[in-house]
Amino acid sequence: MLGSGARVSQLMSESASAGPAAQVRPAVIADYPQIASLEVRYGLHAKPYDEWQHLWVGNPACKDPATWTIGWVVENDRQEVVGYVGNVPSLLEFRGQTLLAVSGRGLVVDDRYRSYAFPLFSKFINQPGVDLIINTTVNAQALKLHELFRCNRVPVGAWNRSVFWITHYREFAAKLAATKHLPLPSLVSYPLAAVLAVKDFTHRKLDGKVPNGFELSVSSSFDERFDLFWEELRARRQHTLLTNRRSDALNWHFYYATSHGRAWVETISSNGKLHAYAIFVRQDNHVTGLNRLRLVDFQALDGTSEMLIPMLSVACERCRDQGIHMLEVIGFSPAKKQVLAPFAPHHRDLPCWLYFYKAKDKTLAEILKDPSVWDPSPFDGDGAI
Repeated sequence: MLGSGARVSQLMSESASAGPAAQVRPAVIADYPQIASLEVRYGLHAKPYDEWQHLWVGNPACKDPATWTIGWVVENDRQEVVGYVGNVPSLLEFRGQTLLAVSGRGLVVDDRYRSYAFPLFSKFINQPGVDLIINTTVNAQALKLHELFRCNRVPVGAWNRSVFWITHYREFAAKLAATKHLPLPSLVSYPLAAVLAVKDFTHRKLDGKVPNGFELSVSSSFDERFDLFWEELRARRQHTLLTNRRSDALNWHFYYATSHGRAWVETISSNGKLHAYAIFVRQDNHVTGLNRLRLVDFQALDGTSEMLIPMLSVACERCRDQGIHMLEVIGFSPAKKQVLAPFAPHHRDLPCWLYFYKAKDKTLAEILKDPSVWDPSPFDGDGAI
């Protein structure tokens, strides 16, 4: 990793001049067809146009989409888009102040123009007027860029490891066998599924019961109870960095996922008051064909995580009913993961650390080194959009 901003600038200048001629410019909505085509060519899952535009239109953190820089592209001398990074804003609360954060999305550069990854990412990292960079879906290809630009790993949680439950053994085993290039994967999947099922049978089971006086329900939208919940949550946790969770932010964030049946929210309440909720989103692996549900947010007013257990039990049952192969949990705070540990029968290592951040203000940067000010989740950044 380089040690000075001047050296980074020098490297970017040298790298950009080494390849074919191109320029980095702000992206516009009309670039979508070329951006989507580029993403597909490099194995990324391109959003449909309406969903892609939705990243900014209606976003509570983007008051004027017409003036917001939606990202940057690398354009060659034939006016072809050969690189892209999106720029998605979000609002956070910390110590009574509202902070503007941005998340990079869909970073991709054509191999012939890979030297332009540096100036492209620099435009995103060094944009003015924002308080925080928060990227929660960093992959192995983007890891070096985050290190080069002195982004920090979030100091809380294991963002390079997941825990999970298998909810369809036969299909999960078949996908696993194919991924491992085992001979006759369809045939091998039967004994492999049996082994996995036996292992899970001996593991501690999720308890679906909720405390007396409480009710668990499942919904696909966020009503006014979430506004009351958010006001109380942020009042109780003023010294914790929290992404805005008002109902308008939640309904925008999960609009397409809930309307297409790819997400739901489970709530625990009593006498009409919301005490805890968990949000689950389908994030399938389009390469392996593995149907996957992920927990992307959990909040409880009392600050404990015990209510998450019955919610996970309900989520597993819904996975079985809907043909989803696994339920996975990535990240979160050690306190939340500690509650999960006795119940989670499986884990896997991820290709790299997923959650990086960079604070523009030096005082804020120093404060954020303290793990106690964090309660990170995949809801932050673009991890669940």
